[in-house]
Amino acid sequence: MKYYKSRRGFTLAEVLITLGIIGIVAAMTIPTLIAKYRVKSLESGFKKSYSTLMQALIPLQNEFYGSMTDTINNAGETAFFDALWKGGRISFSDISNFGHDGIYMILKYKDSDGNNLIKDYAGNTLEQAPGCPQVPRHILADGSAIGGRYNCFANWISIDVNGSGGPNAIGHDIFYFGINNNTRRLVPLGEGTYSFWNYADHNTYCSKNSTDVQNGIGCTSWALKNVCPDDETKTYWECLEQ
Repeated sequence: MKYYKSRRGFTLAEVLITLGIIGIVAAMTIPTLIAKYRVKSLESGFKKSYSTLMQALIPLQNEFYGSMTDTINNAGETAFFDALWKGGRISFSDISNFGHDGIYMILKYKDSDGNNLIKDYAGNTLEQAPGCPQVPRHILADGSAIGGRYNCFANWISIDVNGSGGPNAIGHDIFYFGINNNTRRLVPLGEGTYSFWNYADHNTYCSKNSTDVQNGIGCTSWALKNVCPDDETKTYWECLEQ
């Protein structure tokens, strides 16, 4: 005669307790994982946008040497930017939409009510974009965006690493550069004096504790160095996870 040991299953209470524990652990870890993924995407987008911009500028170095302050056209951009946009060096999302004003597809940082959606580095919504460099306007084929203009006695280039995607915050997905008029070198804002502008004071222009209306405009150099401006023991992108 064979004897079988009785097999006892889980009670409903045990199953519910286990599911509850799994739910608590998930609630604690998933937001962190999502934040890490979001920031990693911003980092990858920044590196790609920077590389694309550097490669696009190389052929123009000799062509526009010493002539960066050419007459401004109707789009508010110099002949340099006109060549950068139209020369095939930047791949736009829809070149058939190109118009006389030099704009391919305008990226608007406003909601349906016309309210501004741009944030500073600390996450505060701004009433308007930074005055001189403004914001990127041209949507590129990869979904990122770029803008360039001569304004306030200097040439500016702005990038948005994910275009219409969030968070639309300066120093997070929106970054600013200048261009050295003699060497055509791309100058990451925050590095030092550019033209007669200086955004090197990170306590003002790149800090979670700053209340300045241009907070974030000086973060580009920190992003390239990959150093957190508020805690130099961390990488730049680790600080954005917080």
